Amino acid sequence: MTVRLVDRAGTAIAARTSRRSFITKSTLAGSALATVPGAYVLRPGTAYAALCRCNNQDCGCGQTCCDGYTEFCCTLTGENTCPTDTVPAGWWKVDGSSFCTSSGAPGPRYYLDCNAIPAGPCGPGGVTRLTDQCDCTCAEGDCSNRKACCTAFRYGQCNQAVSCLGPIVCRVVTCTPPWRFDPTCTTATATDNNTRWHNRPCLERPTPTRGALPATFHNGVWTLGFSIGNEDEIETVSFSFGQAGDIPVMGDWNGDGAWTVGVVRGNRWILRDENTAGPADYNFVFGEPGDIPVVGDWNGTGRFGIGMREQNSRRWHLRETATAGDPDRTFWFGRKGDQPIVGDWNGDGNFGIGIVRKRARFQRPNARWLLRTSASKGRPNIRVWFGSYNPRYVVGDWRKDGSTRLGMVRAGGKWQLRGGLVANFEFGHPDAIPLTWQAAEWTPGQRP
Repeated sequence: MTVRLVDRAGTAIAARTSRRSFITKSTLAGSALATVPGAYVLRPGTAYAALCRCNNQDCGCGQTCCDGYTEFCCTLTGENTCPTDTVPAGWWKVDGSSFCTSSGAPGPRYYLDCNAIPAGPCGPGGVTRLTDQCDCTCAEGDCSNRKACCTAFRYGQCNQAVSCLGPIVCRVVTCTPPWRFDPTCTTATATDNNTRWHNRPCLERPTPTRGALPATFHNGVWTLGFSIGNEDEIETVSFSFGQAGDIPVMGDWNGDGAWTVGVVRGNRWILRDENTAGPADYNFVFGEPGDIPVVGDWNGTGRFGIGMREQNSRRWHLRETATAGDPDRTFWFGRKGDQPIVGDWNGDGNFGIGIVRKRARFQRPNARWLLRTSASKGRPNIRVWFGSYNPRYVVGDWRKDGSTRLGMVRAGGKWQLRGGLVANFEFGHPDAIPLTWQAAEWTPGQRP
């Protein structure tokens, strides 16, 4: 019986969809039929909202909690991003949304499901209702909110390498196509115009864009990427700031959340508050010519400071703001010849220090990372072997969880990330200096 119903549903969908979206939509219909076959056949509506369930609470079927859809993440966490211990597992769109306009005309709006990490084995479709993260209920226990952590379902265009996921905790909305900012998402289309008017006041606020993005500097020209992954046409922006021979740096100099460009020329710091060509917003001297510059949020204020590691010793000089003046911290860490590296190694909001110590070419592995979770003297908290002979090393929040992870860029601009959802990709000029950056915030209709 179920097989025949799936065939009929697929035939009906095929009459009003393209060949590319037929496979996706027939799969969605099949998932709904397998889960709640009676409800889907006997009631109108979409596969996603196939059944009125009031989610373990005393709510009427006419209330929002029982309409079959999941609540927005910003209602639960205040942010329009997938919460910790969830991953985006798929997306759908509505056409002609008044919330997303381009050149004054309504455009598509995209919804992403954030599925929980499961606590048990998966059933058909790669989902389970078992999770330690939350219980099925109306969001915040309020019948006027939609459900949370109830629906064991996945559209499947994102994170396909994750074979088993828990229920949908909440959903994210954007005017930017999901594959533009999450490289695990495909372009396979699913459409549900019944969600056209779903909205919350918290979606009107700008939302932080988390996670590292690639950047390069080559002979005074910057190239910034707006996603990480093996895409045929990764969206980029290029502009000139600095000159050949400068050492590039990127950081949040004014505390507005945006990592913007800068260069160090000898011991002169030339920094800008916008990722565009133009005059410097900061121009000052710190350190000594030949020292190695580092930048980071040393005290968790959200504003980057600067620093120098002496080239011919193991002494560090850090200043908590991007200004001229004496160091706020001076200490010793590492050995002469080590490459300095900094990052938020434990996700606590404070940048720590570290070094990469290279070994001889014939020794494997070639590089040892010794990292300290604070910007101070002491023993390393983290020791990791990672790297091959003579790459350029980069670090970034590849998993968008607040923690900095390791990476390297091989000859020819081949990026390799450790602990990232995307392991390898190519970006930038083969001879460019690689960096990473983070966008500040974006509003619906803008690229992240």
